[in-house]
Amino acid sequence: MSVTPVPEVDAPESRADTSTWLANGITSTDNVIALMMRKGGAGKTTLTLLLLDALARMGLRVLAVDLDPQGNTSIGLGHKVQLEVTGHTKLGNKPIMTPTEPTVLEVIEADTAGVADDAIQTVDWGYDLNEPFHRGGPLFPGRIGAIGVIPSYRALEVSAATWRPNDLEKLATALLLPAEQSGIAPNARWDVVLIDTPPGGSLISIQAAKAAYHALLVTQAQRFGVEAIPETLMLVDDIRDSYRHEELNVLGLVFNEYTDRSQTQRNLMAQVDAEQQKQNSEFEVEVWKGRVPNYTVVDKSQNAEAPLSAFLTSGADRDSARKVCQVAEGVAIQLLEGIRHPLAAEVKQAWKQAWPANLRMPIVAEV
Repeated sequence: MSVTPVPEVDAPESRADTSTWLANGITSTDNVIALMMRKGGAGKTTLTLLLLDALARMGLRVLAVDLDPQGNTSIGLGHKVQLEVTGHTKLGNKPIMTPTEPTVLEVIEADTAGVADDAIQTVDWGYDLNEPFHRGGPLFPGRIGAIGVIPSYRALEVSAATWRPNDLEKLATALLLPAEQSGIAPNARWDVVLIDTPPGGSLISIQAAKAAYHALLVTQAQRFGVEAIPETLMLVDDIRDSYRHEELNVLGLVFNEYTDRSQTQRNLMAQVDAEQQKQNSEFEVEVWKGRVPNYTVVDKSQNAEAPLSAFLTSGADRDSARKVCQVAEGVAIQLLEGIRHPLAAEVKQAWKQAWPANLRMPIVAEV
């Protein structure tokens, strides 16, 4: 199969060791997005990992804050929380297990401005700088962004059961306020901060939303997934009103695990569209361009603790990886535009040229 040559695009001015915000003198930014949906298994972790991959290949610095006690984002990034015995209980002589590295639980319990910086771990997904973008390399030649993660594990759920109303501000304090010595908030050091949340409307989800400026909804293209959309929008409204967080903005809705050949799923999409046309609709949220295809290569990448783009180089999964990657990249572009990122236009222009014409999915033209 012949491949149309891809023109090289110069990288916009930026520095690899700091965010574009700081490189442009912007020290306060609303770049924190909580991925939310009340239904379990909706695809929040999947979309988080796909966006991390896409944004890093676009040359940007992106941080994942894992706020799901299952810790699946941490595991997918190769940073599963390791525990060691640090003592024994006085009664029963049971071992006391402590994480070997700081986690999001320690960040919350510290309740200190800027302390999130101290818990960030670097992710090495082994990108090949010499590969072209459509084979898993960087969008701008020679430049890959950075990925960081604040990991999570099951103890978060136990701790959350004891939280009081004032405790729900602690992640926001640690992530959005600058440490006294640095004067720069942790979130400003990253182009994008993604918070992966658990299902439901627990205090953990509220803690996440209180630390975010935006909510990005993601759900399966299935009946129960569609039913959860208005419930999640009601949760966001409740957080705005009852938890005094009027700044929380819903960026949009992304559908996950979509199959073009499914008549049932097409009917569901038509139902959502019809519901949105009604006055005072319960589905009042912008459905973003692109539906994440349902391919097994997504599970393979997570099991391998590797970016999906690693499957673009060769093998039987290359074509399905291409389709998923392009949708994820399109969603990443819409996210950058939604938070008014300084490089959104330059990244979008370069991305539209990076995929050879004969390999492009419709989303490249749609976004």
